[in-house]
Amino acid sequence: MAWAWVALLVPAITVVLGVVVMWRARRRGSNPGGYNEAAGTVFQAVGALYAVLLAFIVVNEWNSLQEASTNTFEEANHLGALYWDARALPPEVGRDLEATTQQYAHVVVAKEWPLLGDGGYSPEATALVYRMRDEINALPTDSPRTQLVFEHSLSTVNDLAAARRERLSQSGHNVPTVLWIAMAVGAVVTVGFTFFFGLPKFWTQLLLVGALAVLVVLSLGLIMMLDQPFVGSIAVQPEAFEIFLRGLPAQR
Repeated sequence: MAWAWVALLVPAITVVLGVVVMWRARRRGSNPGGYNEAAGTVFQAVGALYAVLLAFIVVNEWNSLQEASTNTFEEANHLGALYWDARALPPEVGRDLEATTQQYAHVVVAKEWPLLGDGGYSPEATALVYRMRDEINALPTDSPRTQLVFEHSLSTVNDLAAARRERLSQSGHNVPTVLWIAMAVGAVVTVGFTFFFGLPKFWTQLLLVGALAVLVVLSLGLIMMLDQPFVGSIAVQPEAFEIFLRGLPAQR
């Protein structure tokens, strides 16, 4: 995350330094348009490459955010399937599994979700997954109905555990440092090249340079917001588990 802030500050610092250099050059009477043709050719290539890099990272990070959200709902769906499997059994047989599924949802929402931003997890939630598996293995299989519930529940709890592992893996996702460095260097080069252009009016050129710098900073800021799927204002929320809990019928 530190490199993310560096990448955000670099364009602003480049603009400030460039404005000072450009202003001093104009004060000395230098030709403001002496490099327009050469700089224009190089700037087209540099700008295109940097735009492709930013677009690639934005799309990749957005897809990661959507995958994390989708996986969360899949995990909650598996939990719901386990709950209804338990409800399909006689109360004295399925009540424990029924209660454990509810407890798991409560623990994920209240205890585990706040830890995801730092790549953490709740050992209590892990223990509840093991408990659900043990309770399923203890189910009777002396009738076709209970045998069917047992087989489906065993498959579902494995899917639930896999979805949970994926969620925990996604919580540690972030843009590699090398990409933040590449974006910071690209910002310096892209914004810096604009100072080789010379417009008759100083303030007109300053406005154009500032507009480009703002676009670069906004793009980097968007990447920073998307960097970790469980952190920030657009982070994945435990909505799927909250929907599961709100839709539960009265206990038997």
